[in-house]
Amino acid sequence: MYMDEHFGAWPVNNRIDGGQVEFKLFIPDRAHDATQYADRAAADYGDPKIVSIQVVGSFQTKAWDFEAAPHLIKQPHPRGWVWVYRTPEALPPGYYEYKYYVTFEDGTKRKISDPCTRYGGRERQNSAFTTGGSSIGIAIKPVAGGRKPLRDLVIYELMIDDFTDEYRGLRTPIDAVRDKLDYLKDQLGVNAILFMPWTAWPGDEFSWGYTPYLYFSMEYRYANALSRPADKLVWLKRLINACHARGLHVIMDGVFNHVGDVGVHKEIAGGFPYRWLYQDPDACPYVGQFGGAFPGLLDLDFNNSCTQEFIRDACFYWIDNFGLDGIRFDNTVNFYIPGDERGLPKLLSDIQQHVTDKGESNFSLTLEHIDLTAAQVVNTTAATSYWNNALYQQCFDGLWNGRIDARFIGALNNHAGLHDDRVATTYLTNHDHSHVAWQAGARNNAGGMEWYRTQPYAIALLTAPGTPLLQNGQEFAEDYWLMEDDRGSSRRVIARPLHWSFPQDSIGSQLLVIYKKLIELRKAHGGLRSNNFYPAQWEDWQLQFNPAGYGIDVDKQVVIYHRWGQGDNGRLERFIVAINFSDRPQTVDIPFADNGRWRDLLNDREVDVNDFELVQQTLEPYWGRVYYQ
Repeated sequence: MYMDEHFGAWPVNNRIDGGQVEFKLFIPDRAHDATQYADRAAADYGDPKIVSIQVVGSFQTKAWDFEAAPHLIKQPHPRGWVWVYRTPEALPPGYYEYKYYVTFEDGTKRKISDPCTRYGGRERQNSAFTTGGSSIGIAIKPVAGGRKPLRDLVIYELMIDDFTDEYRGLRTPIDAVRDKLDYLKDQLGVNAILFMPWTAWPGDEFSWGYTPYLYFSMEYRYANALSRPADKLVWLKRLINACHARGLHVIMDGVFNHVGDVGVHKEIAGGFPYRWLYQDPDACPYVGQFGGAFPGLLDLDFNNSCTQEFIRDACFYWIDNFGLDGIRFDNTVNFYIPGDERGLPKLLSDIQQHVTDKGESNFSLTLEHIDLTAAQVVNTTAATSYWNNALYQQCFDGLWNGRIDARFIGALNNHAGLHDDRVATTYLTNHDHSHVAWQAGARNNAGGMEWYRTQPYAIALLTAPGTPLLQNGQEFAEDYWLMEDDRGSSRRVIARPLHWSFPQDSIGSQLLVIYKKLIELRKAHGGLRSNNFYPAQWEDWQLQFNPAGYGIDVDKQVVIYHRWGQGDNGRLERFIVAINFSDRPQTVDIPFADNGRWRDLLNDREVDVNDFELVQQTLEPYWGRVYYQ
């Protein structure tokens, strides 16, 4: 509804030479449609108490003329009311900013952004629109080679600002990302990018993007004034087409539990616009607690269908207009209630049905559901994956303490509890944590200088079940520290610009080669992307290999496991992975699933196996072997 009916500011005729523009602002009303929001005890709940709405901006003959600002006309809608205004004259091609100037029954006046704007303004959280321009007619092309299932992807988590900070100069960040796509595809070898949130957040300061307020608008910081902001949707489309041309899937990070909200200053309302379109912001049905709560942020209220539909339509907008290949859903524990279809389950099923109706397949729906019920939630909804913290936790604990323990086997067997068609998304670190290379040297205050300690964990990540994810810079030992808990100080969300000299230095160049090789192995062998893992059962008290020779030897700090599955050619593939996590050589007997010739893919050598084992094998420190038959 929100985009299909062109709520926001839209050209009347989509012409290159400009034209008239129509503004439409929707306000739900349960008197028109009882499903729009719950019947609350408060008499004025859902009543905005609006007397008049004017639209003011740079499109006026005299820019930002509040006295002469035209009035929107209130019209009935099957689900509430729509306030409408159409410019009487055609506007020349260009980029225009605007705000709604709202007068309430108590005489309060507020300048408020448009909740359905597709463009953000340069300052003061203005809304914006364009007329004409080169975005008309640009079509999104599908992923070259076809969209792959999530289990076949190796994902790169990319923070647009940090990724481009060092080299972009005065160019827009969203355009500058394109400079490094060949690096990601060819030098590293990933085949998917998870873009951290690009939807607009309040204010113009640096942000990770997890406090959205304009769900249909890309963040202005990523397409600033020096880079012709009228073209920002063009740049995003070009970026996605450039990704797709290289076989890189595009996954959007979506934040749908909560919004950013910063109050009112001198009549200018900051943050989520719908809240401030109500004389009493607490009467707004779009906000309010549903399920859990995120401290310090404003929750969205999925008790109400106006909210459910608003967020659903935001997802549809990005999927339909920008050809997304998946969405990662942030903080899902707080908009999921067991047994309640509203909130997360309804959103997931609506999206899955939508892409199915479009004739698309392999659209990924990944949850950040960090609790013990995550696998069950994935199994019982339309989700395809969840972020699994187990390997990250074992990695950071192991690097700090200098040793892994029996729990490591369970972290590797990450498919446990999931249906066959679901996968876990696994990682050594992500944007919420320090870089793994920093953790490697944290105990000695050496940071990335001890990068080699991360090698066994990288081998484990890329040979275990699930879908591997790398934090940007991880592959060349970027080593920023990040506090795990800022205790409300707001010091946690900081810029961490990538150092693009690191891939060429003595540390980054070595690690990059290792990641590239491991990624190539995983992409080349369907058996490494299967769910199969042995030993499937392992208890915390098991400190030695099992009778078959698999598992973990805690004293030696060696892990041995068996992986198998169907290769891309349809034939059975088998793998024996042996990894030494210690700082000294370790001698072990390595068991095999079959006799005959096996190839060590990691070290490029072949061995002949008799009696189903290789005896007295010496594993180098912080290294391993990946045998293949």
